[in-house]
Amino acid sequence: MTSTWILSVLVLSIVCQLCSCHPISEGPTLDGFVFPSAPCIPEALGMEDGSIPDSSLTASSVYSSYRPSTARLNVGSYGWKPSTPADQWIQVDLGKPTVVTGLTMQGRNTGTTYYVRAFSVQHSLTAESDDWQSLANADGGAIRFTLSSGRPTNVTFPVVPFTRFVRILPLAWEDSYYYVRFEVFGCQVPDGHVRLVNGTDDWSGRVEIYRHETGTWGVVCGNDWGINDANTVCRQLDLGFASKVMTASEFGGGDLPIMMNRVACEGTESRLVDCPFICNNYQQCESSNVAGVVCNLKNTVRLEGGPNYFSGRVEIFQDFTWGTICDRDWDITDAGVVCRQLGYIGAEEANSGAHYGEGSGPVHMKGVACTGSEGGLVDCPSHCWTATTCSHSQDAGVICIVESSGFEETNSE
Repeated sequence: MTSTWILSVLVLSIVCQLCSCHPISEGPTLDGFVFPSAPCIPEALGMEDGSIPDSSLTASSVYSSYRPSTARLNVGSYGWKPSTPADQWIQVDLGKPTVVTGLTMQGRNTGTTYYVRAFSVQHSLTAESDDWQSLANADGGAIRFTLSSGRPTNVTFPVVPFTRFVRILPLAWEDSYYYVRFEVFGCQVPDGHVRLVNGTDDWSGRVEIYRHETGTWGVVCGNDWGINDANTVCRQLDLGFASKVMTASEFGGGDLPIMMNRVACEGTESRLVDCPFICNNYQQCESSNVAGVVCNLKNTVRLEGGPNYFSGRVEIFQDFTWGTICDRDWDITDAGVVCRQLGYIGAEEANSGAHYGEGSGPVHMKGVACTGSEGGLVDCPSHCWTATTCSHSQDAGVICIVESSGFEETNSE
């Protein structure tokens, strides 16, 4: 799935910004959340270049002058060495809640002796004893990472924790003791990032939104929560469009502050935080009234390459792959089906000849012949007996009409 996680900041439709519109509890949220993949672009977090200060590095024990501050990737010849090798740890305080995607591990400068052969990782938002969690697999077991040498080795986490403190626990080592040098990789969650929590799959759940300034997640009130709002969440997460709008804590209320109330998206916004909402510090919303959404990823469509969110190259998600539509016989009726599927009232224009640039992936549906009554593009007839011979120079596009939405709100039963 392709996603653009770092988006340019847009002006809100009302006179307020995220930093002033939400009652935020102090300190991070202790929910142990992990992402299946990073919602931002990972980078080195500062062990090698020194932006992580010595005071942020601590360990269970130290042998002689091999302090935790010597455990910087590619700095010096040795690294941190504990007083005894067994049951030890070294940890780093990243300073603020961060998405951590992996490590680069390194031993002594020779790379052939005195290095850690296996280790596990724990993470915590507070570093309090009851808050540490192991980086775990789907069965809940702690993940064991293995190394074949002491040379710099990249280790990518299969899931990425949202955390402030990262702890490395050596489990096996080469020779009678070991040295550790490392770098941590990750990124800050973008301000206004959304996630779906407690759903039955990856595209449903309670809507939660993140405030970067305080490192805090919050929920959205279900008051006035509608299809345009839900569609904006699904669009921001690159999960197509909303098939269900939830307003009554169907996915639980969560023990989080209310960050947004009476959201009023127009349907064209790229992020939920770009939509108008009430800016009062006190949000009148019951915990049984938290917003949720079910997104529709199967056979969904999206617009790419256009100057705004209601025009662009038509792309369809089929067989777990995004592809484009062949422009043979592409007309305003076909374009109208696409636009209504995306929640717009209809189409203003049907484009051909890769008007919005050439896409990538497969080219689908040569000779589309919609009648206009279809609920989605995949329901339209096309030449499907053999694979299309169209190239991306024939990618179809649309301009949608945005005055109103063609969706009817669907509430859970």
